[in-house]
Amino acid sequence: VPTTPYTEDGDQNLDALSSRIEEVLASGVTGLLGLGATGEALALSAVERESQIKTIVSAVDGRAHVVIGCMAYTPAEMSAQISNAADWGADAVMVTPPFYGGLEPEAVIAALRPVLTASELPVMVYNNPHSTGTDLLPDHVASLQDTGRLWSVKETSGAATRFRELCSRLGEDTEVFVGADGIALEGFAQGASGWVAASAWLLPEHCQKLWAAADSGDWAGAVDLWRTLGHALGLI
Repeated sequence: VPTTPYTEDGDQNLDALSSRIEEVLASGVTGLLGLGATGEALALSAVERESQIKTIVSAVDGRAHVVIGCMAYTPAEMSAQISNAADWGADAVMVTPPFYGGLEPEAVIAALRPVLTASELPVMVYNNPHSTGTDLLPDHVASLQDTGRLWSVKETSGAATRFRELCSRLGEDTEVFVGADGIALEGFAQGASGWVAASAWLLPEHCQKLWAAADSGDWAGAVDLWRTLGHALGLI
């Protein structure tokens, strides 16, 4: 998950962004998620969003998947952002419930359904109750599968058995991604099929090795790598 570098004048430093993307891709990372939900995305103007998305797509140049966060308070604005992301070369998008709204899950699903139905790209639904005030349970997420656009769910609630429950409820048609670095190993052990790692922007090689160990079933190696990474990032 790239952060947004800035110049001393407060402008986006897109050259620095491109350079760091090169370094991260060299580690073997297979996807970038730009304009993440809890970063700088909500503070960017429409022009800044466009320039950053185009910079990411150009820098990646087909060597990895590009996912773009498309968060907004209304379904119409989410859909507009998704359409723009598709036009500018993204492979997929991520959406969340409206921030700080504290909506009932059923209201969130009602808002997201037309967004997914109309989406030109596969959609990741980000369950982040700490920021949105809404916890989408596996049944809520599963109710969006019939749109045909629910590619994955990014899960960060921290509930002890949530990844297992999501994998069981969603089956093989929808990917389940760990979305919080502090619970990465727990998610992998419960069957998560991917990792949206903020820490990979800082330590991509370590994160890549951790995911590879867990994905291959080398749990002893994964635990050792997790301890090293957790201490480096102050997570443990």
